[in-house]
Amino acid sequence: MSFLIAQVASSTPLKLPSIQYSAIGPELIMICGGLIVLLISSLVAKHLSKAVSVTLGVIVGLASLVDSIYLGFHSTSAGANKAVLSGAIAIDKFAIFFYALFSIVAVMTILVGLDQMNLNRGRTPEFVTLILLSTSGAMLMAAAVDLIVLFLGLEILSIALYVLVAIESNQPLGKESAIKYFMLGGFASAIFLYGIALVYGATGSTNLGQIVTFLSNNLLRSNGVLFAGMALMLVGLGFKISAAPFHFWTPDVYQGAPSPVTGYMAATAKAAGFAGLLRVFYSGFLNYRSDWIPAVGALAVVTLLVGAVLAVVQTDVKRTLAYSSINQAGFILLGLYAATSKGLGASLYYLAIYSVIIVGAFATIGAIQRELGKEQIVMNDLRGLYRRSPFLAFAFAVLMFAQAGAPLTTGFLAKFNVVLSIVDSGHYPVALVAMISAAIAVFFYLRLAILVYRPAGDEISDATSDSELVGAMIGGGGSALAVDTTTKTSAKVYVSTWVIGFSLVATVVLGIVASPLIDLANRALPFF
Repeated sequence: MSFLIAQVASSTPLKLPSIQYSAIGPELIMICGGLIVLLISSLVAKHLSKAVSVTLGVIVGLASLVDSIYLGFHSTSAGANKAVLSGAIAIDKFAIFFYALFSIVAVMTILVGLDQMNLNRGRTPEFVTLILLSTSGAMLMAAAVDLIVLFLGLEILSIALYVLVAIESNQPLGKESAIKYFMLGGFASAIFLYGIALVYGATGSTNLGQIVTFLSNNLLRSNGVLFAGMALMLVGLGFKISAAPFHFWTPDVYQGAPSPVTGYMAATAKAAGFAGLLRVFYSGFLNYRSDWIPAVGALAVVTLLVGAVLAVVQTDVKRTLAYSSINQAGFILLGLYAATSKGLGASLYYLAIYSVIIVGAFATIGAIQRELGKEQIVMNDLRGLYRRSPFLAFAFAVLMFAQAGAPLTTGFLAKFNVVLSIVDSGHYPVALVAMISAAIAVFFYLRLAILVYRPAGDEISDATSDSELVGAMIGGGGSALAVDTTTKTSAKVYVSTWVIGFSLVATVVLGIVASPLIDLANRALPFF
């Protein structure tokens, strides 16, 4: 024993990599903040209200946003774009862009969850903690330049989402959706990991910088192992972005999850998957773009058509938006298909505006569910919304128009930019398919937007009641006072209303004054 101790003592000391904590500041803020919320709730659970848990979560999200903006200002200096932590994490505009986006989505989701999640005091801190931890995984995916780190970020993001889908324990559909998501997500992660193993076998590294150097300086005798690894990684990340034919989990999970969680998944999980996909293929395998561009193009075409066509035949509102998100993923894939800096910038702009729109859209659906007292909303449930809640009807209609690509909204510019990028690259047939899918999608988006302004089935009886109410008010009846009191009570302002309002304003204002965000997205490119 003493001999072994002496051997260890005389050996070369272990050299640990230097860690630049500022590079992963937003991730650390999210992780530490989530653990602090959970710790406080475990110590003072009986005295910690839902509002306090949500406030702590919002503070953590805003702190991460501030740190992201701070890193963004420093990234403008010369030499600021680099890889740290032994080359595993990138500090570049690409990562910082997603840091800020994920922080905003996390804050919006936590606020919506305050009054739309059926959680008690004990479960609310868990919800906040899981959102923060899941967001840290998404941030890690955006910043990873090592495939192993990318996989770790994917798992941190996914495991928290599996729990979030079933966090409302009284909803059997949520549990079923969580099991489906977990099983299929596990298979997708295994496929992605196998792809990493094959890429490592072909190049001898999992670091994207070293992979680029190896592929630039060496001519492989056989590309089969490398191409198989690239294909499996495309499949694994294709599951996360809900690309067809890896989309089968999406409608069931979106329908069964609570609306705030669904909005979060549609925004953060999709954006994180695209962050990894864009980083890996645009940075790591750009020299082999002639080999993977046809696969990405085929994936984009199938995703565009499947999402648009299947959304038309849906009757459940959340399932309709689930297929809508599949169609949107097809448009975002077009930026990668272009394989140019302009295409990448168009995809980043699309991800930014879509994330805000979809969180607002599902927050609106959650508000409608709360108003109707129903867990599942079908098309006819939207009728008469303009009378019950004019603001929700207007917000929902505008957000649907934006996803359809209506002018004067961010959705129009997003679709225009990605289609223009592939036109500039000479991919005219795919551009035509994209326009056809957009035309099909207009149908179900307009149907949703128009339904909220269609009269409900009991509109005649409502009109009769209104006439009786006017007569009672003229005659001084007490029943009119009772109805008036009820109206004032139902006018309660919820926190989610502010989130919906923010999404609405951002959609319209940034659709008119679009240059700042477009320029930011065009500059947010990977540093190598």
